[in-house]
Amino acid sequence: MSVGRLRKLMRDSRGMTITEVLISSIAGAVVIAAVVGMYITSLDAWDLSGAQLALQRNADVAMEWIVKDIRAGSSVTIGPQQETLTIYRATATGDSLMARYSLDGTELKNMHSVVLTDNVTELQFTSGNGVKVWIEMTLEDDLGTTNVDTDDKVIELRSVAVCRNQSLY
Repeated sequence: MSVGRLRKLMRDSRGMTITEVLISSIAGAVVIAAVVGMYITSLDAWDLSGAQLALQRNADVAMEWIVKDIRAGSSVTIGPQQETLTIYRATATGDSLMARYSLDGTELKNMHSVVLTDNVTELQFTSGNGVKVWIEMTLEDDLGTTNVDTDDKVIELRSVAVCRNQSLY
């Protein structure tokens, strides 16, 4: 290639103008902002679904404990507010206290004051015959943002359990 031809090629080639640089920078910033926005939204959704899963798991575990004890018992009594359940087991000398569950504020506790779950907003035990028990429990978590309703998580559980050891003696 001759020197003259090389000079002509360099003179005809041009670089990017300041306008082209600005336009491509703005377009890149818009794309990056959209990607970051989607990422933040997906992280928020992940956190909310994790909170709901934890609330559901806590409610399930508490309900499993109550149902297990009812099935092992022979009879139950329910407190006047329907928020306390006492389970008895038949023995040779008469019924003996086996378990008790009650709502203390927003905490569901057993007779040893062990908290099975918190965030309980409603708890109701009902029984027509002292053997079959209907349980209704509602848990709610506002995730610390009481002024935002969209992130509130509510779990409602209903179950029925029957005392199985009612005719041991």
